Amino acid sequence: MKINGGLIQNGREYFNRPRIQIERSGKLDYITRFDYLLMGTVLLVSALGLIFLESAVANMYDDGGRSAMIVQIIGLVAGAILAIALSFADYYLFRLMSWPFYAVNVLLMLSVFTPLGVDQYGSRAWIDLKVTTYQPSELMKLAMVLVIAQQIEYIEKEGALSFKRAALIIGSFLLPLGLVFLQKDIGQAMVFIFVFLVIVFIGGLNRWFISGIIGAGLLALPFVWKFGMNDARRGRLLSFIDPDKYLDYSYQLRRTTMAIGSGGLTGEGIGEGTMNTGRLIPVKMSDSIFAVIGEEAGFIGCVFIIFLMTVMLGRMIYISSKARETFGKCVAAGIFAMFAFNIFENIGMNIGIMPITGLPLPFISKGGSSMVTNFIAIGVLLSISMRKQNGFFTD
Repeated sequence: MKINGGLIQNGREYFNRPRIQIERSGKLDYITRFDYLLMGTVLLVSALGLIFLESAVANMYDDGGRSAMIVQIIGLVAGAILAIALSFADYYLFRLMSWPFYAVNVLLMLSVFTPLGVDQYGSRAWIDLKVTTYQPSELMKLAMVLVIAQQIEYIEKEGALSFKRAALIIGSFLLPLGLVFLQKDIGQAMVFIFVFLVIVFIGGLNRWFISGIIGAGLLALPFVWKFGMNDARRGRLLSFIDPDKYLDYSYQLRRTTMAIGSGGLTGEGIGEGTMNTGRLIPVKMSDSIFAVIGEEAGFIGCVFIIFLMTVMLGRMIYISSKARETFGKCVAAGIFAMFAFNIFENIGMNIGIMPITGLPLPFISKGGSSMVTNFIAIGVLLSISMRKQNGFFTD
């Protein structure tokens, strides 16, 4: 790769980057332009998450949850360091590495079907790392975002949506989506679909192209219901519509709403939740961590967590709107969609406004490897934010 006069050469491909000469001209002040609001909010959410997670795992393991908390803290520290390191890198380098990054993550997703893969909660979507497990589809979402954002930038430069670009965009979406369905992870499949729709919309692709994709997706729904879901997952979705009729499948929903309701205004106190300590909340360290927050910190605690999440998502939207290039705008929008869907779905399924899909609450649910992958996405956002156009909250 050679950089000269704003022109990046990679093989036979050239990309002109007007206005993005900050690093080369020595004008980028990393201290003043670092996004303290985004990073500070994420760290605060993660710190609060450690408090509630410790309460949730205290009676789940023989060691009182000590090993689980060590893994979570290591994931937090390692993730934060990675995020800061990535913020110093010119995010356009991520564009040049997007296809190799995508290929590696496809291989990792395929590896779950080998002896390395483990089954959890009815899905075969994790790799056993001994000290923890890793879900390849988490980082695959970021890889998909980078590849599609790259193709959208090509379309902008070429002036029209060609068959080649359309095929690459659809193919880079359908491949991981198909693998997620094979893993029987409907929750992650929903995230992939939402992220894809957001990024192609923000990228300004032809409305007929987007309408065609949505139409094809709607036509595929009966086949997904029949062949892509087992009885348990169909039962979970039906229990969302009629909890009283499908009591076996609505058990988690009834427990989480009961726990949140019992917390009242201020909660029963950290580590003092009756249902938490009595192990009456299913999957309380992951899917149902928000129910633990509701029971022990009450309505005030829930609202504060939602407020922090809203600030974080709002900052992501702002970063996307201020990105200097289409690539940065689309990547930031895709990362926003990743976090927004997980947050809305996790909180929603705990309070009964969304079906239970098993999606974790970012930076709070148990998972050292997921913590690291979330921070990698934040690092990419920090890099885009540091190189955004001047405007609100910036010099």
